[in-house]
Amino acid sequence: MAISYTNTVSSVVMDSIEKLLEDEFNIPVLHEHKGNESITVNLVEDSLVINLGDAQQRNYDVAIVYTMSKAGEFETVKDHLTNRAERIKRLLFNYSNYSPSGTLKFFNGNVDSITYENDEDNPELWRSNMSFSCNSLESL
Repeated sequence: MAISYTNTVSSVVMDSIEKLLEDEFNIPVLHEHKGNESITVNLVEDSLVINLGDAQQRNYDVAIVYTMSKAGEFETVKDHLTNRAERIKRLLFNYSNYSPSGTLKFFNGNVDSITYENDEDNPELWRSNMSFSCNSLESL
């Protein structure tokens, strides 16, 4: 007998984060960087918080990476790079308990950290690496 389930991490959490980013920015949300600017969203970890009988509360850690292509030192690109990261951080703070149309998608959403880096192989690529975590309830 086949079990019935929902792919919560993909259809609920990841799709919701991607939709929020796509609605806010005119930047493609992709699986890998392309073009002058892009955002990638990748699952890092899915962990159990608590069993609730016929449901589970799970924690999802997600890597959100804003990448831009621009020559120069950090001083030349920092305003644009940090501005995008701050805007993403604020957007996800504003939707930390995300319930479009009254349907809870995730809660306790938080950007835990942001690091900035220059690509070693291509010095024109700059990244803001954001660590986002949230919880979701999954019916069993």
